[in-house]
Amino acid sequence: MRCVLYHKFMCCMQALRHIPLIITTFLGLTFFTKCNSHTATDNAAQEAALKLANNIDDSSLNLLKQFCFGKRGNLEFWQRVSADSFLYSVSYKLLGDTTELTVHRPYNFKKDFTINFLFNTARFYEFRFLKLKDVIVKIVSVTNQAQDVTKDTSVSSKHLFPDSNPFETLSYLTNIKDKYSLIGTSYRGDIGDFIEFWLSPQFKLTYLPDTSNMNQKFKKYWLDDFTKGKIIKEHWSLQKVYER
Repeated sequence: MRCVLYHKFMCCMQALRHIPLIITTFLGLTFFTKCNSHTATDNAAQEAALKLANNIDDSSLNLLKQFCFGKRGNLEFWQRVSADSFLYSVSYKLLGDTTELTVHRPYNFKKDFTINFLFNTARFYEFRFLKLKDVIVKIVSVTNQAQDVTKDTSVSSKHLFPDSNPFETLSYLTNIKDKYSLIGTSYRGDIGDFIEFWLSPQFKLTYLPDTSNMNQKFKKYWLDDFTKGKIIKEHWSLQKVYER
């Protein structure tokens, strides 16, 4: 009986001697997995940043100084910006073979896109235009009580927007957003001539071509922020905003 108990005791002691090794190995594997995950995430962000920096053209950059992109849940929208203010917001989406353009703050919108339509902002706060091919087939006005008032129509987009077509502008902007998988952009002309591209909630890419006209009040902060990132190309800095 004593021999059996002694044998069990020795087996337990041998097993206990292996526990530190097992724990160390487990911690090592966990750390290695996290390192690999971080490396893969960092590499993917750098590849996306290089794709944008090496391919985006001047016309796209200039347009992104006028319109900033944002997301709120499933809603995607563009804001027309001027200095530290936004003038109006629009959203653009495809619904099968129909394209929908939604406008908020339409009186500022009309300054960019002349429109043969009377906006009644005393009663309505949102206006949606649905286009099939080159024809506006429906206009939906949303009341302040969130009720839709729909008007079926058949008018060419050229007639409704005789000077400049917002569908074309928003299609162009959406193609930029989709091509580079952006989740947000920002531009503040009152601070400086630079654009921030959000590649993910964790990574942003900043394009800073010129520092001479930066607002002196904020210049040091933004230059410090820029230099903290990884310079992937002249004027382009990739920043990890936080560690997961």
